[in-house]
Amino acid sequence: MNIKDLHYALALERRRSFSRAAEECGVSQPTLSAQIRKLEDDLGVELFERDGRTIRVTSVGELILEQARAAVEATRRIEELASTRADPMVGPLRVGVIPTLAPYLLPGVLPLVQSSLPAAPLVLVEDMTHRLLEALRAGKLDAALVATDHQGEGFAEIALFDEPFSLALTLNDPLARLARVPVDRLDPAALILLTDGHCLSEQARAFCGQSRSTNLRSDLSATSLETVLNLVDAGLGMTIVPELARTHMEGRFENVVFRPLTGPHAARRVRIIHRAFVPRRRAIEALAATIVRGVPMGVKSKTG
Repeated sequence: MNIKDLHYALALERRRSFSRAAEECGVSQPTLSAQIRKLEDDLGVELFERDGRTIRVTSVGELILEQARAAVEATRRIEELASTRADPMVGPLRVGVIPTLAPYLLPGVLPLVQSSLPAAPLVLVEDMTHRLLEALRAGKLDAALVATDHQGEGFAEIALFDEPFSLALTLNDPLARLARVPVDRLDPAALILLTDGHCLSEQARAFCGQSRSTNLRSDLSATSLETVLNLVDAGLGMTIVPELARTHMEGRFENVVFRPLTGPHAARRVRIIHRAFVPRRRAIEALAATIVRGVPMGVKSKTG
């Protein structure tokens, strides 16, 4: 039994397909299949039930794979400690960023980051929160910029700033006559949301006290803020826009105006999260301080 075989078994547990697990591990399907069978022979138990194309983890396999994850994580930590023992400020820093933040934050702060962390170039991954969390847990990322709290899930966090929300709506909407719109004036049925998986959709639901199962404007959704704003521009509803995005979007749509929101949940806290144990903590802290310095004061409100 070796660590590589444990990686193969864990990939098969995740993918439930020999071909997809082999692709993830960068080996041929016969190689992966043979190594997992060898692992089972060495242990004297079956980790997986094979029924045609259906792969199921056995009851004893669940227990063994739980320990395999711990062993793989311990090995990864040893490798990280060895690779950063000389200087945690040296080497690529792998950072994930959510899509409603990346296009609007990164252009302004990356030059500062490159100056303050010259020996730690950023390797950026833009993805939705749940996939960034998976990558963090798997050690594929060092940190992630998100807008939801995950401290209770084995992660530590550094608060960066509170980003206010604005309401994007058409000029002829009665709410457009207000200088600031109270959140309790929002009509849930008029909200156009990003597709499920985007934290901004969950935050928009929080404005209205709605659950995921509640039908807002669920027949209209999109994967990007720009698409949503085009729908608003066409008079199909309204949406919630974070302040950094608003500064980029304002003036680009003929019929869309933005009004600041007031009341509960009218801002989101942007934070950088990382595993509680991480050798690159000094570099992550330096990255956090640089981001805070680079965000325009007119965009952010103070964190508590």
